[in-house]
Amino acid sequence: MSTACPDWADRIVAGQSLIPPPLFPAEAAACMQVFDELRIVEIAGSPTFAEASRPWVRDFARAIFGAYNPQTGVREISEFFLLIAKKNGKSTLAAGVMLTALILNWRQSAEFYIVAPTKEIADTAFKSAREMVKADPELAPPDGKLRIKAAVREIHHLESGAVLKIIAADTDTVGGKKGVGIFVDELWQFGTRANAHSMLSEVIGGLASFAEGFVIYATTQSDKPPAGVFKEKLEYHRQIRDGVIVVPNALPLIFEYPPAMQKAQAWNDPATWAIPNPNLGLSVRPSFIDGELAKARAAGDHALNVILAKHLNVEIGQNLRADRWAGADVWAAAEDPSLTLDTLLERSEVVVAGIDGGGLDDLLGLALMGRERGTGRWLVWARAYAHISVLRRRKSIASELIDFAKIGELEVFDSIG
Repeated sequence: MSTACPDWADRIVAGQSLIPPPLFPAEAAACMQVFDELRIVEIAGSPTFAEASRPWVRDFARAIFGAYNPQTGVREISEFFLLIAKKNGKSTLAAGVMLTALILNWRQSAEFYIVAPTKEIADTAFKSAREMVKADPELAPPDGKLRIKAAVREIHHLESGAVLKIIAADTDTVGGKKGVGIFVDELWQFGTRANAHSMLSEVIGGLASFAEGFVIYATTQSDKPPAGVFKEKLEYHRQIRDGVIVVPNALPLIFEYPPAMQKAQAWNDPATWAIPNPNLGLSVRPSFIDGELAKARAAGDHALNVILAKHLNVEIGQNLRADRWAGADVWAAAEDPSLTLDTLLERSEVVVAGIDGGGLDDLLGLALMGRERGTGRWLVWARAYAHISVLRRRKSIASELIDFAKIGELEVFDSIG
């Protein structure tokens, strides 16, 4: 079984679904009866999901619920990834999916989590879930089946003893959690933290005990080059979507411009804005994006990058960084993948070395430049070195340093001398 969508570029431009049908349609239909009746209080008139949702919302929810095999008790797809632009109802979707899971759960005293990087985001998610409960007489106190504990951001199921907890990772303790279902909100912010891997492993580790368990990673783009756990998950799920790797138990839903449109900067055309904004015209106003872009262009590159990343899901890379080196525009095109330290020495008639000392508080840099025999071309090989203490002292960039170490651009050492 494959969850790939190799023709996603054509489908996303045409406004077609990127989500396969549910594995178990009857299970999906039963769960959707609950999901569809939850009310979205943030919208005027408090319509239900069935009344106010674009098809992608219900398709995604149907895929999550319909991945569960009621005969075996196993959720065949247990990891989901959603990349979507800001203001497309991500927190509302989180509340709806997790409340539905809480209501239909059969396991006694099960725990479900919405994990947010900050208290502010956690409070937003809790508010959405709380208002959905309060808007439904069958769920709301005093006669409903759910109880709200606002002081600790929890919603309890009175019959099963199950609980939905909204956790702020920057203030709440995440160790020792054993969740049946987990929704990780704004994954890009976790990517900036050096301890994100261990933090999320603590939360998600409990899934090993629950065959019906699931985790949903949801995020907007980062306003800086992707890093850490966010970069890993994004690249991993892009490979699944593209069919490069086959991972039957993972399903990506990524709303982004196809590579050709990225290169052409298609986001300058408002007619393309629905690609990263499937709720355009519903929860996202085109006039708002237009106004924000106009202000950002006047403010400069950094402000523009933030709007492109957050509202149009444009990945910030070398060529879009506001603080980029001027040579970044041509640097990538000059790469020679065959060049190693050994081949540089072999190909060069003369080599000079440059060293920028450091390594204990920042990085030690080493660059070797050689003049190629016969052509006179300049060849450059570079490497950075850092003592492990740098990861503790430079926590704001620790996740990026770890990424460089993984691809061989940085060597982290733990001995002196």
